[in-house]
This record gives sequence, structure tokens and C-alpha cells, in this order.
Amino acid sequence: MNKKANRRAFFVCLFIGLMYTSIAFRLPEKMNIARVWSGQSVIPSSVAGSMLKKSSDVSLPEVPASIFKKQPAESEPSKALTHETEPRQPPAGQQIVVVDDKHIEPNLFIALPMVAYAMKEGLIEKDGLIFAQKEGYNTGTCKKPIDILRDKDEQGLKAISRLIGKRQSLDFLKKEGIVINQDIDSERIINGIGYSLEKDKILSLYKKYLTDEFQGLFPFVIHGMAVVKTKKGFEFSQAREVHRADREKMEDPEWTMPNVINLSVRAAIEKLALHTSKIKVYGNGNVVEQNPKAFERIRGETECIIYGRTAR
Repeated sequence: MNKKANRRAFFVCLFIGLMYTSIAFRLPEKMNIARVWSGQSVIPSSVAGSMLKKSSDVSLPEVPASIFKKQPAESEPSKALTHETEPRQPPAGQQIVVVDDKHIEPNLFIALPMVAYAMKEGLIEKDGLIFAQKEGYNTGTCKKPIDILRDKDEQGLKAISRLIGKRQSLDFLKKEGIVINQDIDSERIINGIGYSLEKDKILSLYKKYLTDEFQGLFPFVIHGMAVVKTKKGFEFSQAREVHRADREKMEDPEWTMPNVINLSVRAAIEKLALHTSKIKVYGNGNVVEQNPKAFERIRGETECIIYGRTAR
């Protein structure tokens, strides 16, 4: 009796062991027969469940690139024309980006009314010196805001934009009914890059903020286009129409009056003689006063007067 029970227990244990072995080696899946219909394999349900769990491992067949080459050009989605242009800086000599007959990318044209507004609101000082580091160099120069505009100094304008701040720049535009993308930074706002404005709106800002003290900036020429001041007001014009006026200005070179205060009279004369021969001296000793003032922009042979200590 014990022998039969032992034999039965042996076969039960053997059967259970074989079952576990077959499951471990996935013998049921390998021995399952898949039905085939119309040349396509029908996946067994036992396998389908595991494949659904690993759908990320299934790769799709590659589509030949030649199919796309034959597609007509009209299938590409067309880019809608909006009032925000691609942020970029046109190189010197390139034309201003014209969106349509009424809109342009403002470029440095927007800088004039924005700087005039900042001066009016006290955000920057009219006669204050702004340090602008030269791009690619470790040196920089100090200029007044109006001189930065005259030189079209983009690094100087970036320094001004940091003083004004992005919030104030956006508030200025919003106040004038201009809404632009909030993601545009203050440097691109003042340099007029990455958005477009109506020409008439730009001219209206000139009329509102550009007073007589900015008269020397005109005609203001940027990349083949210019803003000129006429008897009727401000107008846009082609650069070739104002080329003669610019050429007349270039006949007398422009220079910056150096600061000679506290220098000896002799040293001051040597410094001024590099720019002009019209120098008047009163007194001797160290210079205590000068005319024109330091850092003023001067053109050609302008008369300079310096006063020594004994002249007072």
C-alpha cells in the first residue's frame, strides 16, 4: 500500500514539475498554431496580450523618401503673414524689412521716440553719459543718449534699453496703442527687431516726442530708408533722395569735445589741436572752464575757448 502511494506521489510531483518547466520556457506559446488567412498571420490571443504591453518595441515599416519628393509644393502649409517678423538683424546695406505697403520692421527708427520718451520721463538723463562696451572688445565709450542715436550705436542703445527696462518699454508702446509679443526682450524692442509697426504710427511718435533738440539727427537713414523732416512734418523717404544732404554733412568731420578740465593749459592745447586750430586761451595754470562743454559733439573747425586758473 505504501509503495502505491509513493508511486502516485512521485508522478504527481513529476507532473507539477513539468508544468512549471513548460511555463518557464514558454512552451505553450511556441507550440501554439496560428491561423493564416489571405497571406496574413493571425496572432494568437496568448501572444497578443504580451505584445500589447510591449507596443513600444514594435517598429513601423519605413516609408521610402521618394514618395515625399513627388508631392506638389502646394501641400506644404503656407506661413500666415502676421505683424511679428522673424527676429533678426539685417546687415549693413540691406533694405528694411517691409511687411506690406503700410507696415515695416521698425529697426532703429523706433529708438528715437523711445529715447526721447525716456528722457522726458526721467528714465535716463539728457546730458548723462552712458557706457557702451564695444562688441567683441573689452573697451567701451561713454556717450550722451543723443550721440548714441546720431551714431546709430546699437551697443549704446542696448545699454539704454537696460536702463529703461522691458516693462517701461512695453508700457510706452501700449500707451501709444502698440501691442507686441511679450517675449521680445528690451534690447530687441529698442532696436526694432522681431515685430512690425505701421509707418504712420512711427511718424506720429516722431511728431509727438521729437522736439527741436533732435533736429540735428535728420535725415535719419537706416538701410536704404530715411525719415526726413519737412515743412509738412516727418516723412519716410528713400535713402538716395537724402544722400546729398548726408554727403554735405560728411564734408566737415564730426568729433567729440574732450574734457580738458584740470589739465595744464599747454596739455589742453595739445589735446584740442588734434581736432581744430581755432583755440583761444585766457589765463594760465590749470584749466578751470572750457567752451564747448566736455563730450559735446562738434563738427569741423569749431572755435574752442579754455580758461586758466588766473583768468578768474
